[in-house]
Amino acid sequence: MVMMKNSVIMATCLLLLSSLALQTYANSFGPDECCFKFFPKRLQKSAVANFRYTDSLCPMEVYHYFFMRLMKNKCIEVCVDATQQWVKKIIKTKEINQAKGEFVCEISAVKGGSQKR
Repeated sequence: MVMMKNSVIMATCLLLLSSLALQTYANSFGPDECCFKFFPKRLQKSAVANFRYTDSLCPMEVYHYFFMRLMKNKCIEVCVDATQQWVKKIIKTKEINQAKGEFVCEISAVKGGSQKR
């Protein structure tokens, strides 16, 4: 009887540990940051230091991160709607600048609806 109780307890513990391990494993995959709402204002091209795309695993792929220049080398990161015409124009310009390697910006804050996992 005692032996049966021990095996039931052992099986229960093993089941709980394996379910926790699976949950941890499942949470380790996927993007680190996603946008869930976009910055409400139109940005000036000169204010945007650079940009990067959100991960394709994010639920809203049409968003991009813009690094908005605050001071000489300080930036904040904002999410913008890539379907907007003004965003497309800035991206086109900044892609040329990225190809030339023109980008120096230290991120100081994240704004505009991004969320880290």
